[in-house]
Amino acid sequence: MMSSSRTGLAAILAGLLIFAGQAGELVFGSSSGFEGALEIGLWSTGAAALGAALWGLRHLIAGSRLGRMGIRLALAGFVFLVLFVIQIVIELTRTGDVPNNFLLFAIGFLLVLVGQLLFARDLRPALARAWVLPIVGVVGLVVALTLDIDPIHDIGLFVLEGAWVGLGVAILARRPLAAGQDPAS
Repeated sequence: MMSSSRTGLAAILAGLLIFAGQAGELVFGSSSGFEGALEIGLWSTGAAALGAALWGLRHLIAGSRLGRMGIRLALAGFVFLVLFVIQIVIELTRTGDVPNNFLLFAIGFLLVLVGQLLFARDLRPALARAWVLPIVGVVGLVVALTLDIDPIHDIGLFVLEGAWVGLGVAILARRPLAAGQDPAS
C-alpha cells in the first residue's frame, strides 16, 4: 500500500517532471539528440510519477461507485500514456525522430481527464477544499487538447501540471479529520 506522503510526493513529481519536459521543448524546440532525449525522459518519468500518484489516490477516494470508476479510468489512461512512451522510445531508436502519431497520448489523457472528473468529489473528505484541484487540472487539459494554438495549448498543460503539484502539496499537508468535522472547513 502506498502511503499518503508517497502519493503526495508522486503527484508533485508528476506535475514538475511533465512540466520540465514540456518547458524543455518550449525552450529548445523539438530537437533530436541529447536535448530531445532529456525532454522525453523528463516527461516519461513524470508520466510514471502520475501513475504512482493515481495508484496512491485509490486510498484517499471516499469510495463511491463514480469515484472508484474514475480512478480506474485514470489508471487505464496511464496505461495508454505508458504505451505512448514505448512508442516514442521505439520510434526514436528506429528513426531518431519523435513519432507524428499522438493517438495513444490523446486517448491516455482523455481517460485521465474523465477519471479526474469522476474521482475528484470523492477526495473531499480527505482533502477538504483541495478536492477541486483535479477539476482545475481537467480544465487545463481540456484547453490543451481542444485548442492546439500556441501558447494556449501550453498554458493549458501548465495548468494541469500545476494542479497536480497543488494536489500533491495538499496531500502532504492534510490532517485526518476529527469525528463530525466538516471537510470543507
